[in-house]
This record gives sequence, structure tokens and C-alpha cells, in this order.
Amino acid sequence: MLAGLDWVAIATLVMLCIVGFGLRFSNLSAVGFAEDEMNKLDAVNAYERGDISANSEHPMLMKGLMYASMQAARVFDGNEPDRISAETALRFPNAVFGALTVVPLFLLTLAFFDRWTALFACAFWIFGINAITFNRIGKEDTLLVFFMLFAIYFYLRAKQTSPRDVPRRRRNYILSGCSFGLMMASKYFPHYFGLNALYHHMFRVRRSEPGEPGGRTPRIFYVLLAATFLMANPAVLLPHVWSYLDAYMGERLLVHTGYFFGGQLYKNNMSNTPFWGTPNYFYLLYMAIKIPLVVLVAFVVGLMVAIRNWRHPGNAFVLFMLFFWIVPYSLAGAKWLRYALSLMPFVYMAAAVGVVALVRFVSERLVTHKAAGMAAITLAVLLFVGVPGMIAYTHGPHFALYTNALGAGRAGYFFPHDEFYDDGLREAIKFVTETAPANSTIAHETPAVTRHYLARFNRTDLNSQAMSAPEFDPRKLAGPTYLILQNGRIYFENREKLDYVRRHFKRVYEGKIGGVTAAEVFVNQ
Repeated sequence: MLAGLDWVAIATLVMLCIVGFGLRFSNLSAVGFAEDEMNKLDAVNAYERGDISANSEHPMLMKGLMYASMQAARVFDGNEPDRISAETALRFPNAVFGALTVVPLFLLTLAFFDRWTALFACAFWIFGINAITFNRIGKEDTLLVFFMLFAIYFYLRAKQTSPRDVPRRRRNYILSGCSFGLMMASKYFPHYFGLNALYHHMFRVRRSEPGEPGGRTPRIFYVLLAATFLMANPAVLLPHVWSYLDAYMGERLLVHTGYFFGGQLYKNNMSNTPFWGTPNYFYLLYMAIKIPLVVLVAFVVGLMVAIRNWRHPGNAFVLFMLFFWIVPYSLAGAKWLRYALSLMPFVYMAAAVGVVALVRFVSERLVTHKAAGMAAITLAVLLFVGVPGMIAYTHGPHFALYTNALGAGRAGYFFPHDEFYDDGLREAIKFVTETAPANSTIAHETPAVTRHYLARFNRTDLNSQAMSAPEFDPRKLAGPTYLILQNGRIYFENREKLDYVRRHFKRVYEGKIGGVTAAEVFVNQ
């Protein structure tokens, strides 16, 4: 795959991978577990008991890697328990694959454009605070993106290969089919398979030669896709998993509803599609205020270049994927920022197109001044790579709270659930364990996280209750009760209870991150 590249390009990719891994791995345990991640930890524990059906709404591949990572961490710990924290071990696979994503991103961008565009796209990914944020959490989106890009790349190479070159074309189809299988074994988002097929139905990536045979996708592509998916995700064959998925898709497993967005509570269910859920501008606002401005400018320029030259297969691909991401996801009633990780490769590809266009524009006008032309290229690298890199470096380890100038510094306001992702919760629980009398009650919205940290802090005597539960009433509490409030966990089922707590209970703890309140603890008088 990389055989045709010179050593400079390969060395740059290696360097980007190393730096990218450093950004993703550094201080990985600084943020405690989120409730979603505890579902993965519970699944890992179930795998140890031989139960592969845990957390059935998601496939097995990532949980299998987490299981291997945590087993390796225990071996590495040796006689020093917890030398590698559970948070680090669980998130480690995503940090690795997040950094390695530059490989398929480079190959795909190079296949559509040129080396400079590919390298800029990779630099945007590696230093992209939006990508780093979600590569550092234990969710499936990182693996989804990694295998999706490989799958699309190999399929593209197969289509770019003449049907006369049967072995090479077949090899690329085989690799694409396996990659699509692994993609679906990472997350149940098969629509990327359909989008890839639709793109190649609408656009031609090579001109047919006179007299060449037909170029249909061979059956082995589909056979290997299914076989790889089943081998990496055998739990899908269990009847129990299908029953669980049916209940999950039917929204019968929801214990609370709502997404607190911009100071207002919205429904956040798929059943509220298309106009009765979270606002349709959710992801557009995310792009406007959470992407560094220099990258955003490059993206807008690249978008204009792509629209102007839309017949070019690469530009058509970028426009196609952006459109068919933004529109369906924006109309969906349920929205989460982590879904946008699969959008970012196409944003970065468009931004790379924009940077290269800007550099060429300047260079063509300074062709008689070679030194000035080189200065323009150097400035472009410093501006479009250096600035995002500095932003990423200075905003760790709480990357999700970054907001650009258009966000007016309102971190944690528009997307508190995803920006905090239970950041600060571990510390709030620790405060309660150090303060609460024996057999007190701790109320919260994170049963799994609370259970885990109560055990870690040796306070299993505390009575754990969920505030959104119908039976929980803050007006009828018996005995000392410590209530943990998080702006990211305001729901229709608990908002009146939270208002009552704020009015009548005493706040004894306020945990801030970057000057923004992440979690508060109140106690009944």
C-alpha cells in the first residue's frame, strides 16, 4: 500500500502516528469513567465469565480489544496492582486505533487527490481536537472510522483498477469486504456500506477502456464481509441478543429521556425524528464552535473548491459524504457529539483541499520570487498545522471542553452531556465517600459509575439511588442524603427534582474544570 511512496512521506506518517498517539494516550486516566464506558467495563467482566452477550446493543470487536487490553494491563502490573489504571487500560485500544487512523485516511485522500492533500488531511486528524476528544473515550466510533476508511479505500482501488487486472482487483475487493465486516463488527452502522455503493453508482472513478470486460463487484466481496462480521461478532448469532436489540431499537429500555442543549431540554429519541427531537442545527453548531477557526476557514475554502470542481471524483466524494452525513444525522431525533467522529475525516479532507488550493494560489502569484513562495508554504504549515497542534496541546486532558472564538467561551453550555461526558463525576463521588456518614444515601444519575467508584473507594455501605427513578422523591428523604448534580444529566424525569434540590438543599461541593462547573454535591439539611 505504501510501496510507491518516498521515505519522506512514510517518515512523516510515522511521526504523525507517534505524536497522535502521544496526544491520545497522555494522561488518559485524568477523566473518570463515564456511564457509557462502564457498560463496556461490565461487558469485559462478563467476557471473563464466558458471557459474550453483555452490552448487546453494540458489537463485540471493541469490547474484545478492551478485554485483551485489560488482561495485558494485569500482567504488566505484576506485583504492583493498579499501576495501570482501569480507565487507561479500557481506553488504550481506541487511543492506538485513533492514532493509526492516519494510515487509511492518507491512503484514501491520496487515491483521490495528491500527496500534499493527503498529508494535510492526516495532520488535521492527528492534531484535530475534535478527533482526539472521541479517540480518548471507550466508545465504538473510533474503530468504526478506522475500518470504514480502509473499506472505502480498498473498494476505491478496486474500482480504479482495470477489470483486465483480475488478481489486483480481486485482492482489493477482498480487503474491502473484510474491512466492511470489521466496520460492522465495530458498530451497527451499515449505512456507510450503502453510501459507498451509492457513490460508485453515481460517479465513475476511472474511464473504461474500449473492449474491456465488465467490472461487477465479485461475490467473494459479500461473502467475506459477512464471514468477517460473524467471526468478529459471534454474539449476533445468539437469540438473546436479537431480543435485546429489538427492545433497544423499540426504546423500551430507556430509563430517562432528554438532552440539555443550550440551556433548554429537548427530546433525544429516534422516535422524535425528524422535527421533534434535538434541534436540526445541532451538528452545524458543533462544527461552527468546536472546530478551530483556522481549520474551519480551510474547510470552507475547500468546500468552495470542491463545489466548483464537483466533477472531479475526489471533490465529488467529499461533497457526497458531507451531504449524506449532515442531512440524515441532522434530521435524526437522537443526536450525540461522538457520532460526529465519522464526519471529521471528510471535514479534514475538505480542509486539506482548501489549504492546498490556498498555497497554490499564493505560489502561482509569487512564482518570480522563489523565497517568498517558500515562505508562503512554510506559513501555511505553521498556521494550519501548528495552530491546531497548539490548541490540542494546551487543552488536554479535558479536550472536549474546547470552544473557539465563535462559541464566545461558553464551554459546557451548548453540549454539556458530551462536553463533560461525566468528567468530574469521579471526584464528586470521592468527596461523598470521604464526607458521608456510614449508611448514608448517595443520589445520582450514573448507577454503574457510582457502583464502581464506591467499591474502589471502599464505601459500599452507601445506599445508591437514581434521581430519575419514579420512586425517588427529594421531599421524602430519610437520613443523610448526598445528591450529585450534573448539567449534562438533566432529563425530563428529574428536572423538577433537581430544581427542588437546588432551592432547598445545601451545596457542599462544586467541582470545576477549566473554570466550568462539572459536578455539584448537595446534602439535605
